[in-house]
Amino acid sequence: MDERAAVAEVVSIDDLLERVRREGPVLRFNNDVVGIFDPALAVRIDKANTDQHTVPDSLIDFLGLRSGRDPVAWREVRALLSEQAGRLASPGHMRDLYTRMHVFLAQRADRPHDLSELSWWTISQSLLPLLIDGLSRSDVDALIGEQKTRYNAIVLQNFSFWRRIIDFHLSRRAARTVSRHIRRRARETVPREDFLQSLLPLVQRVGVDRVAYLVSMVLAGMSGLPGITAASLLYAMHRFPHWHVRIREETSALSLEQLYALPIKSLPCTSRFVKETLRLWPGLFALHRPASHDIDIEGVCIRKGGAYELSSYFQHHSPEYWQNPDSFDPDRWLPERRQANKGAYVPFGFSSRACIGSAVGHAQLLLFCALVTRDFELTVQDEPTPWMQLEGFAIPVDFIGTLTPRHT
Repeated sequence: MDERAAVAEVVSIDDLLERVRREGPVLRFNNDVVGIFDPALAVRIDKANTDQHTVPDSLIDFLGLRSGRDPVAWREVRALLSEQAGRLASPGHMRDLYTRMHVFLAQRADRPHDLSELSWWTISQSLLPLLIDGLSRSDVDALIGEQKTRYNAIVLQNFSFWRRIIDFHLSRRAARTVSRHIRRRARETVPREDFLQSLLPLVQRVGVDRVAYLVSMVLAGMSGLPGITAASLLYAMHRFPHWHVRIREETSALSLEQLYALPIKSLPCTSRFVKETLRLWPGLFALHRPASHDIDIEGVCIRKGGAYELSSYFQHHSPEYWQNPDSFDPDRWLPERRQANKGAYVPFGFSSRACIGSAVGHAQLLLFCALVTRDFELTVQDEPTPWMQLEGFAIPVDFIGTLTPRHT
């Protein structure tokens, strides 16, 4: 690991580990914030808070312009989207997803890129047809505009005044595009296979505006951490080239049609590599969640108006749950070496609010590994030296290189 990254990693976690060791897994921070660092307790508290969440009211509701309001629980929305995600992870959809990622990279091959940015956009843009089927070129451009606002905020962290003005207009254009598709699709009788289809039954209950809000939440999920994780996968292949070779050999042994079915038993090395990358470099390091009501579980009291924090990064790096937690070791996931981590592994978020598209997301990450190893050669520039930035989330920095198509 690059020296700068190693230092950042130690500084970011050691103080917290030491405080938990001294005081226990429940810590009191400033401003009525409680840190929950026990995996089982974290899930219980988050579930208690989330179970009462409903889809937020829109401006129409606040103005009293809707004749009736029918609160929709988030757990109902999550169930609809999770079921659809399972269906969208079918071999046919994975074939199309792989093709879109391949085309995207092939169009940008043979010249240097910021590989973190390239990975992010490969993942996020290729997912758009799974959000809304039948997008026109203009529609795609509108949703890419919304993705740009996510990239500016999450990766570039550009919050300048003019950037916010531009992002506001990009978001408004995307919202109008989504609302137009919802209205049109609500009149159709033939269902489509996309995430929007699973939300259409809610239109009559809560209106187009709130369904559009839900679609925007799915778009936000597609436009954030999956792309960052893909960048970490590419970085890990560069840092640990013997794993790059193992993944290429494993995925190349399958035909593309076999690969689209993602037979996990035939992809053990790739699966372990993805799991370990998600463990070592998870998405957001900490989640800050306001308490929507009073919570009292196992003596932990969080009052309405207060907040609690959860940390996948802490859980993934705690020596209580992992041997040599700061080492990249995919073989720790071998059956004969696997530890009982007591639920400390939360790569797609804590269970009550875990990523609703995890079925598609995990499949796409496996396909991404296959794509960049069997179809392309990766060359990374030595100067500046790539390193892993660990500030709120993990993302490779100074990661400049070229993907060249392989001719086999």
